[in-house]
Amino acid sequence: MKTYLAHKTEDREQTLQEHLQGTAKLAGEFAAAFGKQSLGEFVGGYHDIGKCSDGFQRRIRNPNSTETCDHSTAGALEAFKMRQMTAAMCIMGHHSGLLDLGGQMDMDGTVRGRMKKGLEGKIPDYSGWKEACPSLPTKNVPEMDSSQTAFGRYMETKFLYSSLVDADFLDTEEFMNGEPAKRGGGDSLETLLRRLEDWLKERGWLEEKPGINGMRTELLRTAAAHGREAERGIYTLTVPTGGGKTVSSLYWALCHGVSHGLDRVIYVIPYMNIIEQTAKKFREILGEENVLEHHSNVIYEKDSGEERNPLQLASENWDMPVVVTTAVQFFESLFHNKSSRCRKLHNIANSVVIYDEVQMLPASYWTPCIHAMEELSNSFRATQVLCTATQPAITFPKGTEPEEITKNTKKQFEQLKRVTFVNGGQTSPEELADKLKSHRQALCIVNTKRTARRLYELLEGREGCFHLTTMMVPAHREETLSEIRRRLEENLPCLVAATSLVEAGVDLDFPHALREQAGLDSILQAAGRCNRNGKRKSEESIVEVFSLEGKAPDSIRQQVDAARYIMEDDKEWDSLEAIEAYFRFWREKLRGEENLDRKKIMEKVDRYAFREIAETFRLIDDDTYTVYIPWQEEGKRLLRELRGGKCGRGLFRKLERYSVNVYEPHYRELLRLGDIELIQGTAVLANEKLYDEHAGLAFSAKEGDAIFM
Repeated sequence: MKTYLAHKTEDREQTLQEHLQGTAKLAGEFAAAFGKQSLGEFVGGYHDIGKCSDGFQRRIRNPNSTETCDHSTAGALEAFKMRQMTAAMCIMGHHSGLLDLGGQMDMDGTVRGRMKKGLEGKIPDYSGWKEACPSLPTKNVPEMDSSQTAFGRYMETKFLYSSLVDADFLDTEEFMNGEPAKRGGGDSLETLLRRLEDWLKERGWLEEKPGINGMRTELLRTAAAHGREAERGIYTLTVPTGGGKTVSSLYWALCHGVSHGLDRVIYVIPYMNIIEQTAKKFREILGEENVLEHHSNVIYEKDSGEERNPLQLASENWDMPVVVTTAVQFFESLFHNKSSRCRKLHNIANSVVIYDEVQMLPASYWTPCIHAMEELSNSFRATQVLCTATQPAITFPKGTEPEEITKNTKKQFEQLKRVTFVNGGQTSPEELADKLKSHRQALCIVNTKRTARRLYELLEGREGCFHLTTMMVPAHREETLSEIRRRLEENLPCLVAATSLVEAGVDLDFPHALREQAGLDSILQAAGRCNRNGKRKSEESIVEVFSLEGKAPDSIRQQVDAARYIMEDDKEWDSLEAIEAYFRFWREKLRGEENLDRKKIMEKVDRYAFREIAETFRLIDDDTYTVYIPWQEEGKRLLRELRGGKCGRGLFRKLERYSVNVYEPHYRELLRLGDIELIQGTAVLANEKLYDEHAGLAFSAKEGDAIFM
């Protein structure tokens, strides 16, 4: 019998049968997590039978060959003949990415177009596959579930595809390396739970105490007890700002995971500015080797000649006990079509998924995200927790009704009431600056970076004045925040003009706060920076909500209108009733259901338009450019390395701390005037006068000249 090869190195060969058997075994194990083991084995076994063609065998045996050969359509065609359309789509896209299903008249570039080519005999002859792979099933193959919705079939395809491509990568990697890669690892959830409980006991967090600390202890105990008893499903954890929901949700997740034999905990965070500190806290509690931090700013790079480390390997498929990631990474992977992004999906099955600040999901993608959440629990055995202080009252399409973990939420909101809200009416930046000057310590949060800059200029010169916006590089912001905390602790003068970046995950405790009119959730987040530790009376801790002349930014105008509607009512602004009424009014009256899927993702799902969805689904419309700033010695040193020719992912990860993202008109102006230079295609600030030591990058080159001349 002719020997068909799947892979070849200089001194070793892997037969096609060995590769298909290895891939089928792994894909079946991965798909078993969501009840589709036999289907996983099927796609793994058939995915590469197209390698039986003479053209492919010539290419693999001749390292200098440039011959191309379609080897994916063959397995898809055989699956299609056995009425396995889901399997066919996965097999066809295991290298190129999932293709759109397409129409009956398509000739190429879609599943139906490629299938037509196969049926017409326009792909390489692979007829030797039955002789080469006699163990592949041709009868009694898994039956399709005809009761599934289009969205359910879409998600099943994505998870089956994930199982296939991860299995294919791993089996190939093992052959190429000559041994299994050192993947996975980490401690069991049982061990992590014991470690967390030891950490809590060492700090006395499980002991009964009065005041806010007592409420946090009660929440921890409630979370642990509920997590152990709760069935798999979808839950809410509604905790007032400052109530300790991050550690409590981790406690719940580990207790629940141990109770149900789940594989991992995935923590999904909307804000880039807080994900690093959350991951740092989890590493402190659970150990460095157990926490994978995965987002665009983290790149695990090996030095030349070294093996890839476990974290780098785990970032490819999330094979770690605890994963901390962004909403962008999580949801865009669910709706992507490329193997590199989908490879991790099967490891979401049989996991606990915690969504921090769930109300921050972009409204334009609300409907597909909610459908995905419900499907994860209904079909993929995931338990999910929606965490926030301002629960958005989600309505799930199949009628799932999440249960609240804390049974005394209303009592917690009443007991954790630490501030008094007042309506400051309409004001000007000048009047706002005068109000700030009347306080020894105060925080003012406004809606735009320009307003924050203007307010800081009106305060500049006074002792203890600070500015915080994304026009400052992260390292600069961190240094400024450290100084602000020091002054607050030592009761020194401290006045801060900032944007919303300080509203979540930034531990500040001001006696007085001012917040420009925004959505109610943003106003309550801002209030969490006032009397955060409950050391003052609520009637002495004032949060003043004001409006400036002119319209609110388009991006938040509907939220502002909804908040004004609620604030005109008699409800207390920080009550559960007000929060529920706010989200209902915003979603139903102002936003409208049709605008909760602005890119028509659900319509594309009905057509199985995988590639089209991937190109369309973008939680953040990225129309900004990154400019690297030579700020302080470390920033200058890193940029000297870039100028010297060094260019690696590790270097750019470090440079993220010295970067500012600017919109295209600003970028074009800086480039036109020569204020930025391109080094290896990377934008670096050349005119250092445009970066102020207190306020960050100027909004325009002309503005910078005016300020710094």
